[in-house]
Amino acid sequence: MSKQLAKNVRIANLVAVAAEEAAHEHEHRAKFEKLINQIKSALDGGMDPEIIHRLRLDFDFSDAVRIAKRHLRMKKEEFEAAVAVLNTPISRVVDRCPSGKDTRDVPEWMRMTAEELRLSYDLMTHYDATDFIALRGARWGYTASEIAVAKKEYRPLEAARLAKRHAGDMERQAAESARIAARASAGYTATLYTAA
Repeated sequence: MSKQLAKNVRIANLVAVAAEEAAHEHEHRAKFEKLINQIKSALDGGMDPEIIHRLRLDFDFSDAVRIAKRHLRMKKEEFEAAVAVLNTPISRVVDRCPSGKDTRDVPEWMRMTAEELRLSYDLMTHYDATDFIALRGARWGYTASEIAVAKKEYRPLEAARLAKRHAGDMERQAAESARIAARASAGYTATLYTAA
């Protein structure tokens, strides 16, 4: 049989826990601000959107979200104001679930709770952000106007991505042709196959 604590003991325990959290809040806030400043300086130092993945800035941002959610208990508006500096020409902070509801087609026990979805933000490249909102935004609670804006931004970004990929393919093809030609001129035999 469990023993009930006296009311004054329970109150004292709650006061002690609150005092402990308050003592560490400034440390958590300093770490949060340091992470945001590090990410901002890394974004300012490069113009390639892939810097987000190469330097793992998205993981640093996830740590900042975790601190804001669990330790600082920031409200959505306060968090958005704090990370607004990370919306640059090469990066965007995206709310992965603006509706606050898990609308996936999964059993109820697998759905995320409202607390889990409270601050569900990611740092993405501009292309990834528009791709997410344009293609999966309706499922997660984006409005029709937000999806239309994302689709309008997505089309030229997708065309540029495909053009860049095509240019890279052509460079690799030219390099391979030059390599084969060099082998043939050096006395090696080369058999070239063409698609029928």
